Amino acid sequence: MDTIDRTRPPQPGPPKDVAFPDYFETVLPNGMKLIVYERHEFPTVTVSLVARGGTACDGATPGLASMTSELLTKGAGGRDAVRLAEDIESLGGSLAAGAGWDSSNAGVTILSRHFGEAMDILADVVRRPTFPADELDAAREKRIAAIMQRKANPSTLALNRFHQAVYGKHPYASPQEGTEDSIRALESDAMAAFHHTIFQPANTFLIAVGDTDPAWMTDMCTRLYGDWSNDVPVPDAVPAPAMNEGIAVHVVDRPSAVQSSIVVGHVGIDRRNPDYIPVTVMNTLFGGYFGARLNMNLREQKGYTYGAHSRFDGRMAAGPFSAGADVRNDVTDAAIEEILKEMQRLRDEDVSTEELANVQRYITGSFPLQIETPLHVAQRIVSIEMFQLGKTYYNTYNSRVMAVTPDDIRRVARTYLHPDNARIVAAGRGSLLQNTLARFGTVDVFHADGHPLPTHDIKGD
Repeated sequence: MDTIDRTRPPQPGPPKDVAFPDYFETVLPNGMKLIVYERHEFPTVTVSLVARGGTACDGATPGLASMTSELLTKGAGGRDAVRLAEDIESLGGSLAAGAGWDSSNAGVTILSRHFGEAMDILADVVRRPTFPADELDAAREKRIAAIMQRKANPSTLALNRFHQAVYGKHPYASPQEGTEDSIRALESDAMAAFHHTIFQPANTFLIAVGDTDPAWMTDMCTRLYGDWSNDVPVPDAVPAPAMNEGIAVHVVDRPSAVQSSIVVGHVGIDRRNPDYIPVTVMNTLFGGYFGARLNMNLREQKGYTYGAHSRFDGRMAAGPFSAGADVRNDVTDAAIEEILKEMQRLRDEDVSTEELANVQRYITGSFPLQIETPLHVAQRIVSIEMFQLGKTYYNTYNSRVMAVTPDDIRRVARTYLHPDNARIVAAGRGSLLQNTLARFGTVDVFHADGHPLPTHDIKGD
């Protein structure tokens, strides 16, 4: 008779695919898409109307998309900002709007018994915003203060400079929140024109999650949005960015800094790339979780930082690959060297099956938690719709992660990791970094406001 060795934990079984919840979708005659994910456990509904077009459509006015979205809830239809807030709060709900790189949105969360009234408010916000001058003045003042405050944050300075170093004149180079100059110059008519271009029915989709049903939502959206028309051209697609060539080193000078915020990377991949899943596995192994190579090297072995990380930011066009950490001034160059070495190592050496299996178990084990709540599912549906991934994309996610081989890791590392074409950015003490980082290439130094800083203006200790 076989006996069980209770001194050893049982081996986990192979990860299984997780069935992604089904949902209803239809398209109104004017081209607006409606998506409904029913969940009746709680008497609440969350609705978000998403428009294709965000910060990447700012053009010559950085911050245009984010400020436009912020002002949507500051006056719409016959309501001013105070009335909007009072009306939605009296229903026990919340109203919000925002913008990302590739999309803008407005949404509401409400008790289902007040859903109809909340949908009326949301329709006003989306279709009839007023962009009042006094609210713009207040928002402008608040935004400029926030931008100035961020200039004291080395991580923000490093990331802003990194995006500019990687993307040059591409739309992804501009800070999403804008600049002091662009926000000062922003006027209501520019926001109204941007809104009119982005928020058109054929350029939007509405997703409702929670205690509602498709028939009710279809009737509601037909009433509120059926007469909405498409009457101006939508923005052009985000252009593909040029791939970086050669190493460039940028320093953001912070004379009193005791540590440096470093970012190393280059143009990465877009979200629709067929290699997105093997790249995700490769990046997780490289710097995407606590046990990743980058963190084990810079934190556990060298003691340079409390944490190191990396990311491929998949967007409509190729988003950035970035790896970074906050390190002591005196080890800035050594930390950068280790990041570059780890990038090259992935290109040159096969990963072991054991290391890969650990990463695959981490990814597949955490995936069910990422679709655990209705709002988590809604976020995934937004990605499916934005990037046209296909309704069943996540049904085989785990099996595709588990199918990644060491050969796949090396192939995508060689294709999408380019240490010889990296942009190296450090926000820290310029008088030190301009010398220590010179071994990587010519060092350009910048002020916190983004302007180039001549060598003779860099302050020493």
